[in-house]
Amino acid sequence: MRTGSEGAENTPGTRRYLYSEKSRLSMSTALGSGLVSGSIDASLAEVDSRLRDPERSLDGDIVIGPFAVLDFSSAPRELEKELVHEMDPVKSDINSAVEAAETMVPEQKPSPSPIFDSLSHIDDFLHWSDLLSLGPNQTEFVTTGALGMSNDLFVDMSQDLGLLLVHSNHRDVLRQSFPTQQAPADPSADIDALKDAPFLLKHFQDIVVPHIMAIPCRQKSPWKILNVPAAVVTYSDSTFLGTERVSQAKLANLYGLLACSAIHLALKFSPISTNPPEYWWKVANQAYLQAKDHMQTSLHSETQGSKKAKYKDQLMAACILIQYTIMSGQQQLARCFMIDAERLLRLRGLSKTRISKKARLLHHVYTWLRIVGESTFVLHDYNLSSSSFEALGSRFQSRCTPRLEEMGNTEPNPRLDDFLRLETQNSDNDLNIDEPKDQASGLHDIHLQDSRSNPETLYKQIYGIPETWLSLVSQTTRLANVLETFRIAREAGQTMNLEAWETLQRRSTRLENMICSFSLGRTRAGVMELHADSKPHGHMVEALNAALVIFFYRRIRQTHPAALQGYVDSVIAALQACNATLSQNDPTGPGTAWPLFIAGCEAISTARREAIMSILDRASSVCGFAAFGTARTIITEVWRKQDEHMAANRGESMPSWVDTVKQGQTWPLFC
Repeated sequence: MRTGSEGAENTPGTRRYLYSEKSRLSMSTALGSGLVSGSIDASLAEVDSRLRDPERSLDGDIVIGPFAVLDFSSAPRELEKELVHEMDPVKSDINSAVEAAETMVPEQKPSPSPIFDSLSHIDDFLHWSDLLSLGPNQTEFVTTGALGMSNDLFVDMSQDLGLLLVHSNHRDVLRQSFPTQQAPADPSADIDALKDAPFLLKHFQDIVVPHIMAIPCRQKSPWKILNVPAAVVTYSDSTFLGTERVSQAKLANLYGLLACSAIHLALKFSPISTNPPEYWWKVANQAYLQAKDHMQTSLHSETQGSKKAKYKDQLMAACILIQYTIMSGQQQLARCFMIDAERLLRLRGLSKTRISKKARLLHHVYTWLRIVGESTFVLHDYNLSSSSFEALGSRFQSRCTPRLEEMGNTEPNPRLDDFLRLETQNSDNDLNIDEPKDQASGLHDIHLQDSRSNPETLYKQIYGIPETWLSLVSQTTRLANVLETFRIAREAGQTMNLEAWETLQRRSTRLENMICSFSLGRTRAGVMELHADSKPHGHMVEALNAALVIFFYRRIRQTHPAALQGYVDSVIAALQACNATLSQNDPTGPGTAWPLFIAGCEAISTARREAIMSILDRASSVCGFAAFGTARTIITEVWRKQDEHMAANRGESMPSWVDTVKQGQTWPLFC
């Protein structure tokens, strides 16, 4: 501010820097050198590991981070106990949500607040360099709007979380995906999804639902049981019935369903539609933006209080939005919605004393989407600091096992699950697939970390597959992530915990035995008997079982593709038989692209590759979903790299799809 006569005019002055450019550059360098190497998760994991150390003196200092600003030495003993034992977050989350709701001003951005609590266990995209620099090679500190995040329970999926996790605005993503559409904020875009709602609702029920079913079968899907009836009621309430108040969650489900139906029409030409694909691109985009805005508002204002929306309405909307991002191939947005769905599930779903059958149906839908989605997600930051790696190794030592068992049996883990943790026991009895779970474990094990059978499971009714198959996929994904962390740490020269490594190897062998025996038909007879009249279903189950074996040997053993050709043949034969049982006009199919992708990336011979491409082209022509185009791109790239590798006759490891998607920083979604 200026002084004197000129200052009376309140003319703006230039900003005066207190430090020279050289000093500021020096401080930025000091910030970077004081950080734990790796991601924010690595630094927070180090704090967490020190807090959990039972031999740590409570009077000692815990100082992490640049200039030692993150200091827990003066924390009250009560707070420290909460951090050590991870008290139930439901109460604290609800309190924070209530406080945020009380302080929220309409049509005003939430005030910036620390992001560590909300993102520390969500994912590994967020690095220290994202906060402290413009890029990996720049050291100047900047502050942007992306750093501001509400302390609310849920985040703005399209702005805060989307920007932080994928460094991309969702509108830019949409413009890249839909290059022919107009900007969403353009008022001249005369598009109203509700105008086409009757047609889109019927198209979704009759055509889209059979196509998005993971396995071609004629079972009544949760989309028809829950989402479609709710959307029809919401449409009537919000239009000709003129109901005064329709919840934001119900509107999010309605618009999300319309977006799925429209994107299907845009991707796959339909003779029943008189509008061109470009029109449906615009409708899909407009409906999605409406659904996203309603979902965001619901998570902010309808989670508690007098205007609280029904839990199943919110989770229903979250699942349909996940489905839309999968159909349209928007991996970044899918990650955001999956994370918000889990927070919703943990806050409002698992805290219920009684979980209704409709809620369980939705939990099963979420579990399928998350587990199958995570199986091909390999973009984690597997680098850990020395102390964090040491803490990880101590989790697999026998002296820690009783405490871990006790923690696992008292209540569900309140932390968001990033599939980078592996709760293990000495006997690994969670892999005894023939032993039953108790009711509480069956209801709260949303990511199937426990592979024991659940007599009350609904996966056979919903997807036509046993819960055991999904749990083995989940176990394989988790174990692969932990082994990858150990491998990278070993290459970095960090000291290996021998007992932990032996524990992981024993678990790998036990998991291998479970998967192979399961694939050979140990538990398949009951499933086939249940669906004896559904030949497409039986063939797809065979493909999934064989692909599961390939998935294990690729992620855990990193086996050469030549040893897997027999299983590749099994997948090809099963998928060809499945297609043969589906007539040209059959509304069901083509089913999930997961087994086709897993097996296709291992095909070596020309005949096998041609068969894979033939199945892939047929599936893509049926529905046009982005997953099949993604699979084709990755598979052909893997084949190219494998051919180059074999031509050079090198002794290094054969290139795999894991290497390809890491290099391309992509997340193929086949759920």
